[in-house]
Amino acid sequence: MSDNEVKPEDNEAIREVKRARARKEGAEGEKKPINWKAAPWIGIGSAAILGALIYANRNRGKDK
Repeated sequence: MSDNEVKPEDNEAIREVKRARARKEGAEGEKKPINWKAAPWIGIGSAAILGALIYANRNRGKDK
């Protein structure tokens, strides 16, 4: 009998616990490799957002 089968006596909380256990077991078994092609673009995007925020707030602090 599988843990994913829904029995009449199962309630919503028990089903959620079973789903969480299944997710945890699945996550422990599989580790995804790092996508090295996307990694530099994430850094470039972060720098662009930071630059945009600095540019947008450049005159805001001088009014005080």
